[in-house]
Amino acid sequence: MEKFLTMKLSLLHKLGFFVSIVFLLLSCKDSHAYRVDSAFSTYLYTFQSEAAKRGQVFNFQQEGLIMEFADLTDNKAGLCHYEKPIRIEIDRTYWNDISKYAGAEYMKEDVIFHELGHGFLGREHLNDVLENGDWKSMMCGGQKVNNRAWNINYRGIRRAYYLDELFNQNTPSPVFSTENFSIDTSAYTLKVRKSFDTALDAGWKIENTSEYETSIDNRRLKFESKVDPVYFVYAKTNVDVQSDFIYQLQIECKSKNDSDQYGLIFGSVPDQGASYVQKSLEYFTINNLQKMYMGNTTWYSFYTELTKPCIIPSGNNRMKIVKSGEMLYYFINDVYCYCSEMEVKDSGFYFGFIVPPKSTVWLDNLIVSQQITSQSPVSKIREFLVFDAQVVSEPKFRMKCIKGK
Repeated sequence: MEKFLTMKLSLLHKLGFFVSIVFLLLSCKDSHAYRVDSAFSTYLYTFQSEAAKRGQVFNFQQEGLIMEFADLTDNKAGLCHYEKPIRIEIDRTYWNDISKYAGAEYMKEDVIFHELGHGFLGREHLNDVLENGDWKSMMCGGQKVNNRAWNINYRGIRRAYYLDELFNQNTPSPVFSTENFSIDTSAYTLKVRKSFDTALDAGWKIENTSEYETSIDNRRLKFESKVDPVYFVYAKTNVDVQSDFIYQLQIECKSKNDSDQYGLIFGSVPDQGASYVQKSLEYFTINNLQKMYMGNTTWYSFYTELTKPCIIPSGNNRMKIVKSGEMLYYFINDVYCYCSEMEVKDSGFYFGFIVPPKSTVWLDNLIVSQQITSQSPVSKIREFLVFDAQVVSEPKFRMKCIKGK
């Protein structure tokens, strides 16, 4: 019996020693370890540089950081773990997907800076909005607000503001969020006009195919889609999108889903066989849930989503874009709604509209005006009998929401 007790105590001592060793090894984990995938290095350098401009110093190699790819769930783009050192995971699929599109550097910077904001700036999610409807902070995330997409217009004049706010939560509201439209449009001259009163004034060919049908319905152009892909319907005009212009069109849409987006497109089309990613087309869309969107087809997703009570659900909405310099100013039913930079870099003469899958749109009063300068060539109003037009189905085009952070 005594021998048995001695053996038992010996085993307990050995077990205790083993547990102590394991605990010691775990407690000795390097809290300053630095292990970062090379794909993220540039963004870490930029974060440190932007922080330094604002009087904050970070040295991740000394402080410690683990940043790695992972296969995240729950539609997450990134995840911050409050460990020592801070560990950040970036969804591999999302990273690879956005890498195929223009604007990927901004989108990658957004998700990485958001997670670094959690880990090193002590920032929590902030889902407030600015006066113009933009997210107030790039720290938006977590639980959805009114089911709004997390897309943030992190580019151009907004990027500087979002960086200021990231490092200083007390940053005042930016000018772009409160300013009214103040562009003088008196020098814009009418260049293209279509009233769609008759078939002769339709501009687009009146036809009935297996995929769509165009007709004149009560002095409006009616376009009925019979198939699932989104349709881009555009025509070549005599107005270059690199000039200052006004493009307006009245549009009504009946679709199977109130969330389906319809609206205006314009930009550059290199050739008829180009994919929508190769075409640089700006789009300005709305839906029958009173949501508004804007973006460029070369980007992974729309820039942001806004709620606009001025939209008439399933009704006739007058949509207008005023371009002045690099900025686009968006109007719905004569209400100024938003401004943002244009992404189209090349000359382009195409203006048109977007039709959702298996939907019908009615169009009226298409007008394109152009600002006349001393260098502008003088030309008359073009009443095109038939546009140099294209009706293109885009089965792969989706106005995507970004993943959560």
